Amino acid sequence: MLQFLLTLTDESNHGKVEHIYNTYHDYMMRYAVSKLQAAGRTNLQYDAEDAVQNAFMKIVKHIDNIDFSRGENDVKNYCLTILCNEVCRVLRDNKENFEFFEDFCSEKEYNFIEELEIQESYNAVVKGIKALDEKYSTTLYLIFCKEKTVNQVAEMMGLTPKTVYTRLARGKELLLNSLKGAKING
Repeated sequence: MLQFLLTLTDESNHGKVEHIYNTYHDYMMRYAVSKLQAAGRTNLQYDAEDAVQNAFMKIVKHIDNIDFSRGENDVKNYCLTILCNEVCRVLRDNKENFEFFEDFCSEKEYNFIEELEIQESYNAVVKGIKALDEKYSTTLYLIFCKEKTVNQVAEMMGLTPKTVYTRLARGKELLLNSLKGAKING
């Protein structure tokens, strides 16, 4: 699909189109599927692909209107607004199970999106913690995921609180470096 989208725009905009597609395509698919599922659609994958494809075609058509200098959040909101309109179009075109709700893309939706992003970030951090050496992984997991205190972790692991603090500091540093590396490489 990306190759097709690139044919719709000037070569000077290819970098922008590639960035938006690579950054938001999967997220937009998940969003479209969740909205269509909530509306009772049975042909989720096809309808979601249709909505996302049409959204990207509109994004590419109006790529010059996107102000990248305002930050990624504005770019994402722009893309999600277009996608939301496309999901509504799919639902309107297939009226059998859809009653239009005025707040379909309301403030509640953006809260849902923010919560989804937070959950995805949390999952990435937990995955990063589990990839660390066991002594750091266990310490970070107990403190950040299980919300244990340093003294509780020290008692559970048979360590002194000072050792737990040391493992915590080193583990956080290793985790941050691995997450930065994943973001740069991913």
